[in-house]
Amino acid sequence: MPSTLETSVWIVRHGVSTFNVEGRCQGCSDDPDLTPSGREAARLTGARLSRAGIAVVISSPLRRAVKTALAIIDAIRCQTGEVQFEIDDRLREIELPLWEGLLFQEIRNQFPAQFLSWRWHPDQMSMPSPFEESEFPVRDLYRRVSHFWKDLLIQHSGKSILLVTHSGTGRALINTALGMDERHFHGWQQSNCSISRIRCIQKHARLELLNDTAHLGDRLPKLKEGRTGTRLLLIASPQPRDEYLKALSNILAPVPIEIALSVGSEARDLATKVLQDRRHKAVEQVSEEKLLPRIRQILERSQNEIRHVAIMGHPDWLRSVLGACSGLPPKGIESLALKGGGITALHFPVAGIPPVMQAMNAFQPELSFAEVTA
Repeated sequence: MPSTLETSVWIVRHGVSTFNVEGRCQGCSDDPDLTPSGREAARLTGARLSRAGIAVVISSPLRRAVKTALAIIDAIRCQTGEVQFEIDDRLREIELPLWEGLLFQEIRNQFPAQFLSWRWHPDQMSMPSPFEESEFPVRDLYRRVSHFWKDLLIQHSGKSILLVTHSGTGRALINTALGMDERHFHGWQQSNCSISRIRCIQKHARLELLNDTAHLGDRLPKLKEGRTGTRLLLIASPQPRDEYLKALSNILAPVPIEIALSVGSEARDLATKVLQDRRHKAVEQVSEEKLLPRIRQILERSQNEIRHVAIMGHPDWLRSVLGACSGLPPKGIESLALKGGGITALHFPVAGIPPVMQAMNAFQPELSFAEVTA
């Protein structure tokens, strides 16, 4: 029976690989290697996590993940000494043997029906596999990471653990921890060397950080579905301390925010201070009752280029926005621990493509920096 101790699980996707740069499907292929920029990002990730109290690092066996893990371990050991290192085959990437090594455009051309199934109904997409009895790659992935979770929370209960893995596996780890099924496989984003964190007590899990790339110098995570549509930037009202507001203002300074909404007069005052360098962009105050209709009105406008909408309010109100707009089930929404001052990004690409949670609590001063470096 799992302990009642609190377990922190950090999830990091490997650094940029040669296949990432070339736009090729990787799957379980071990041909791709880290690029120089991927190695540098791994080093920066290690520096970011060096004082997070991580006791165990568990990596996928694929070399792009192992090399990322070793770079992070070097940074941790410089700060805290020895750290346990393990390799677990269940953290390897999803198995897509027919696609591995192909350019994504080649996949769309050669396997159009299969690719559409992958994009729209990942739980139903089938592909012959030499590695598994089943021919449903996403179901296979969910099954093995579910088994991994059970063992992890028994063997390493109460510790701070880092998992170095892949985009698909990272998303499956988050979904299974929060009790969501394969239909939501594409609902999260995992950028190269991004950091996510889940806190677990027995069978209860809370997502505290998603796809944070602050340590890599990115203002916001790169757009996975292209530079089209609308990106909502949900900001849970921060403490009205000057350093918090200044940090948020600096982060958002280069982001072309088209519309700024606030829920409540206090949030409006804070939003005005954060966006003080954009005096031509007045903060529009809306009531809690009118928030969702106003957002739906904004999303109804077709958009060929990306635009940004900032929304500041109480975490509970922003959680209601995610519940209504993200496509995630109630159980998943309840497991989101929104923190004041962090940025949660929800991207709505072109019409017809489901929204993607790009980040949650990114740049949150206490969660992202003070706790990591404490």
